[in-house]
Amino acid sequence: MKAKTDKITGKNKKGLSEVVSIVLILALTVALVGIVWGVISNLIEEGVSEGNSCFDIFGKVTLNNDYTCYNSTSNEMLFGINVGDIVLDEVIVAIAANGTSLSFRISNQTSQVANLMNYPDRSTNIVLPAKGGGKTYILSLASAGLSGPASSIRVAPIVANNQCEITDSLEQIDDCASLIP
Repeated sequence: MKAKTDKITGKNKKGLSEVVSIVLILALTVALVGIVWGVISNLIEEGVSEGNSCFDIFGKVTLNNDYTCYNSTSNEMLFGINVGDIVLDEVIVAIAANGTSLSFRISNQTSQVANLMNYPDRSTNIVLPAKGGGKTYILSLASAGLSGPASSIRVAPIVANNQCEITDSLEQIDDCASLIP
């Protein structure tokens, strides 16, 4: 079949309609991609702004290895927590000793946590370190029902009421009896 030609311009009408069709399809495709991208980017931004900040928390809540040890003389465990550039609600601390374990929460609000004291003053008003800070705590393992030595410790932060994965752990706790007054 022969394509029709315009009498005035002498151009092929069928060829022109194919070009217009391709341009329209491309324009529709670009428009659809733009709409889908807009919806997806808004969902992602809403998720991040609503406090789902476990995404980039790794390395911002850590155990201080220099201040984490087991005192075999007093059956106490010292552990230090460092907080990076993040605001926390709480941290869940889990300690294991001789096949048993214990977990407790340290909040950003001052509270009493059973068998836990601040180091070095042994006060019982417990609070998380502030953003960019660190604190050391003493846990009486015997009073907490754990028989030492402590074999591991793990920390899992809670941010915007979302419990995050474990951000740091130690599987070998050294004896620090000679370091504690």
